[in-house]
Amino acid sequence: MWEGTTTTETTGTPAIPPELLARMTPEQKAMLEARMKAGTSQGPKTNVTKHCITKEELSKGLTFGDDHGSCQRTVVNGSSSKQEIRIECANSGIKASGTIHIEAIDPEHVKFSVQVTSGDGAHTMKINTTGTSKWLSAPCTSDEKK
Repeated sequence: MWEGTTTTETTGTPAIPPELLARMTPEQKAMLEARMKAGTSQGPKTNVTKHCITKEELSKGLTFGDDHGSCQRTVVNGSSSKQEIRIECANSGIKASGTIHIEAIDPEHVKFSVQVTSGDGAHTMKINTTGTSKWLSAPCTSDEKK
């Protein structure tokens, strides 16, 4: 069982896929844009989560979410305790690129940072995330694995 604390700050305006915009009424578009602007102007957001990491997950490596195969990851630098990963994504006319830094401080503590810029040419959004994870216990109970 691991506990992770992340702080994320988003600036700019996210790009919206053209096919999604085409299906929206002018009122829906205005409401969506207002919500997005409000969300990015609130400043940094901190989140604490607990996650049970299984042997199977460790053997597959880091996935960074479900990108439907639209992202390329390249390890720029790597050692037994640190990794720097470059990520490049393209989906529905929106491109994103960034860097992920991960460092194992010791067997029970990890720190990381993620900087990503995405956009479609007309809109650009920057996402900066920093975080730490700490080992809590082993093994995880069946309730914790859910």
